[in-house]
Amino acid sequence: MPFVYELKIAAEEPSYTFVQQLVSVGSLVGTAQAVCTVTDGAMEFHVPAPKQGLVVEWFVEHGAVIENMDALARIVCEGDEVAVPAAVPVRLG
Repeated sequence: MPFVYELKIAAEEPSYTFVQQLVSVGSLVGTAQAVCTVTDGAMEFHVPAPKQGLVVEWFVEHGAVIENMDALARIVCEGDEVAVPAAVPVRLG
């Protein structure tokens, strides 16, 4: 049975500014695949998908400020519902 989760950045992370989507609505993403780019003003980071699934909606656009635990996207997964952890951005370069 499919279930839905919202992609969020972990609570202990600082605020980020959304830069760009790396996958569009309707795209399948794999576990740990980079789905978007964010910046803290000094460096850019990729946000990995914590669980594979189908991106069905983006909640943010370029330039949006992302605070702790703000939802970035909605992803539908196959299988039994499980707890999905928040994402920890990974520094580029």
